[in-house]
Amino acid sequence: MRCIFFALGFLLLFASLAWGGHHPVHVVQPGDTLYDISLVYNISWQELADLNKIKDPAKLQIGTVLRLPSHVTPKIIRWDGSVYEVSAEERDLLARLVYAEARGEPLEGQVAVAAVVLNRVRHPSFPDTVWDVIHEPGQFSPVAQGLPQKGNASCEQAVIRALNGEDPTGGALYFYNPTISKAMEYWATKPVIKRIGNHNFTL
Repeated sequence: MRCIFFALGFLLLFASLAWGGHHPVHVVQPGDTLYDISLVYNISWQELADLNKIKDPAKLQIGTVLRLPSHVTPKIIRWDGSVYEVSAEERDLLARLVYAEARGEPLEGQVAVAAVVLNRVRHPSFPDTVWDVIHEPGQFSPVAQGLPQKGNASCEQAVIRALNGEDPTGGALYFYNPTISKAMEYWATKPVIKRIGNHNFTL
């Protein structure tokens, strides 16, 4: 019995160490300034500059990944500049979708699927909430079939990592499994930008 408790304690300790280093991030978009970003997250621009060792805020480059303080609640900045905070219910919904679409995939692949949904929220061609993106007709087949009641711990972690700014795909808006897809003629028109596990990710 002691061995079991020791093993459980070790696993919990490992998990806390593994996740303790994941800070939320912000990817600099066209028009962003350090001051504007700090207003979005309710922090000072000086704190943001110090955390990211920025000496000249005027030289902020598009695509730069800025680390945010760990206490910051992740937010999504849409294409039109509006700020959107994902609700607890939407986080749960996203974890359920990730489970349905990628439960057999590595963690990186699960983060990638969650990131695709968030990338769509940011994009002008898609709905602007997680709920609406997931329920857009014809987009995710598990939704029509009925999503599972709950995602597992791995999928929930994948959602947290995606919300904190991780995107292994580099901005993908679509994903598919080439071994089971029935629309390969369509997918052939979209260049693959990343392959993770069984999924191809495209724009």
